[in-house]
Amino acid sequence: MRLRNLGQKLKGLLKQGLTPKELALSISIAVLIGVFPIYGTTTFILAFLALRLRLNLPIMIAVSYVLTPAQILLIIPFARVGEFLFGFETLGMDMESLQNAYADGILEVFSQYSGRLVLAVGGWMIVTIPIAVLLYVILFQIFRAIKSSRKTAVNNMSSEIK
Repeated sequence: MRLRNLGQKLKGLLKQGLTPKELALSISIAVLIGVFPIYGTTTFILAFLALRLRLNLPIMIAVSYVLTPAQILLIIPFARVGEFLFGFETLGMDMESLQNAYADGILEVFSQYSGRLVLAVGGWMIVTIPIAVLLYVILFQIFRAIKSSRKTAVNNMSSEIK
């Protein structure tokens, strides 16, 4: 998608009645949850948050789906951050060790790696929450500028018509 088309779509969202705050919050929460290290849970979490906070669920789901490859790629780095921060020994999580664990059965996988998912969630919280807050501030400023420039353009057009 071209940057110009993206800008037009964002302007269209602002025309639909979304405030810059709602739009920035929807996107930043979607980015935060979109890389949550437990695969398959993001849609439910986003639906709950969108209903609870009255945010735009379609935007949040779209952002989350775009981030799915990043979510999968970040599971192991989040686990490594969690291991480092909480003082755990590094556990081998390469393809060979995963295949060996699966060969022993799905219960073996859960017993070996469930603790690492908890560490990944801890790493995710420490890394992504500050990024999401910063993203919210930046997006809010951008969307507010877009909305004010749009208002200025509309006011200029209405004064020219008179």
